[in-house]
Amino acid sequence: MADPRRIERIQSRLRQDIAGLFLSELKDPRLKGLISITRVAVSKDLSYARVYWSILGSESDRRTAARLIESARGFIQKTVAKGLDIRVSPQLNFIFDDSIAKGAEVSKLIDEAMQADARDQTDE
Repeated sequence: MADPRRIERIQSRLRQDIAGLFLSELKDPRLKGLISITRVAVSKDLSYARVYWSILGSESDRRTAARLIESARGFIQKTVAKGLDIRVSPQLNFIFDDSIAKGAEVSKLIDEAMQADARDQTDE
């Protein structure tokens, strides 16, 4: 098992490297939104890494991004492995993270409630 601080460093490095790949090398004209890497969770034995990603946009944009990520998995794995200073690179598993969309929805609901409350106060 790896040291927890080492795991944190590897997670941070993976997140930065994968996000950089999406910004610089994985550009696809079919993709309308920006893919964000929200977090990376590496197993204690460093053999697996769950990469959580998100995209703001429609369901169609999400499906297109998922296909792009799946088709580029080998390239991402190989490129990231070169940048890590470890013997065996973790196997990457990409998981859609809808927390950003849920947060935006909650924020919108709060704004609507505050506006309704302000209207109610001015009517009194």
